[in-house]
Amino acid sequence: MPVHVFVDETKSRGLLMAAAHCPSDDLAVHRKALRGLVLPGQERLHFNHETPSRRKQIIDVIRDFHLAVDIYQRDRSTPADRTLCLQAIVRDTATTAERLVIERDESSLPQDRRTLHEARERFGCFDTLRFDLLAPKADPLLWVPDAIAWSWMRGGHWRQAVTAFCQLKEV
Repeated sequence: MPVHVFVDETKSRGLLMAAAHCPSDDLAVHRKALRGLVLPGQERLHFNHETPSRRKQIIDVIRDFHLAVDIYQRDRSTPADRTLCLQAIVRDTATTAERLVIERDESSLPQDRRTLHEARERFGCFDTLRFDLLAPKADPLLWVPDAIAWSWMRGGHWRQAVTAFCQLKEV
């Protein structure tokens, strides 16, 4: 079954990119569940701004999605490190994903487009893997890698809460 892969990063203590794989058939139901978590006055979920109890609630909902999340980590957060992570994500999703959705980083937008274009050619998925660079409020499923990246980087019980459905990947 084709999947959509949703990617966000955290840049604290290096670069960590989380890539959440969601089967196409589950997109609508997962988006609805995530929208249901948005509080009055919020445009979106942003894990960094949530209280600990809300973080736990959000992780519990995400855990019930039964998604696989790939973690790509670099010691530094340079444009070259970002390029390496994006290339690895395309490499690892080239045969299974039909769409790659990455939270847009305005400061690296032209480079990200170039990297993704070249990586799709390199890994033989130029015609089968499309990509979008979106604002975080544009798709609720971007909130999943935001939560996972934050939890993984935070460590301790937060990492433990997501470890069961995450795997560290080679960059």
